[in-house]
Amino acid sequence: MKKFLSCTIILILLFCVKVNGQDYTFSNHNIVPFSLNPALAGNANAIRIATNYRQQWMNLGNRYHTARISYDQNFYKQMCSLGFAYTYDNMSNGIFQTNEFALVYSHNIRLSDGYFIRLGIQGSLFLNYFGYGNLIFEDQYDPNSGSINPTTLESFENDNRIIGDFSAGIAFVMENKLTIGFSANHLSEPDNGFIDKNRNKIYRKYVAHINYVYDFKHQSGLYKKRDLSSTYLFINANYQHQYNFNAAYLGAGVAFKPLILGIAYKSNFIDSNIASAMVGVHYKGLQLFYICDFNVSTEGNGTWAHELSLIYVIKPKRKDLCPVVYW
Repeated sequence: MKKFLSCTIILILLFCVKVNGQDYTFSNHNIVPFSLNPALAGNANAIRIATNYRQQWMNLGNRYHTARISYDQNFYKQMCSLGFAYTYDNMSNGIFQTNEFALVYSHNIRLSDGYFIRLGIQGSLFLNYFGYGNLIFEDQYDPNSGSINPTTLESFENDNRIIGDFSAGIAFVMENKLTIGFSANHLSEPDNGFIDKNRNKIYRKYVAHINYVYDFKHQSGLYKKRDLSSTYLFINANYQHQYNFNAAYLGAGVAFKPLILGIAYKSNFIDSNIASAMVGVHYKGLQLFYICDFNVSTEGNGTWAHELSLIYVIKPKRKDLCPVVYW
């Protein structure tokens, strides 16, 4: 009986999350390259290789894993950038799995010295899998003996879905100082239903974000300097809206070589309030980050989440005028 109830709860959570949340998430998208806005691909002005991993819901016994690898770089005098990302999302021990392959192009338009507009577009291919064979349905439970039958009369139209999708974004950049951007995701609002088509479309998601960097050693905006110094302050915020789901994020931190420390707060304005602590180290082109989420909601279940990010940046020998905004 206990096993049946657990699987029923998991199934309910599964569909609730997919209807309301829709997308995977990270605590700090600023260290997940171009995940908020395709216009930010190539904003490191270098070859950037990143891996990001998140684990949550540990206390529920059915952990939720998200992993992402990405690559981006710019070319043609750093006016054009290409990026690729693969994201794997695994919910409830493989009951629902999402594989996203994304190809991104961004273009950099120079307005004047130190001021730029970035435009980006992203095409994605989703390969989704629903492992309903791992669930236990009501007709499998024998209330007299308490045993579980191996077969069920429940069936689904699809256990695999292949979906195409598009996103676009724009960002205004003050070199090494300020980035303000907006993106629209899931422009085609594709259907993602396994039970019945056209009943579970992925709603369009809108994201507004801002990032400010104050360099203690170069307060003039780093004109004609391509990199930040070893000591700076950063503040970032974003707001996401998708159908009836809303979330706001505010974070701040300081870097003093080789450490990077930060704190953040995220809320969906209803029942989820998350406080985060981040610690990172960087050595030359290598950056390593660890983030821990704490559920501070009054009705929260005390679950934590952990994130690890590893980023490697290969700077070019030639340095042209272009926007460089950390994260």
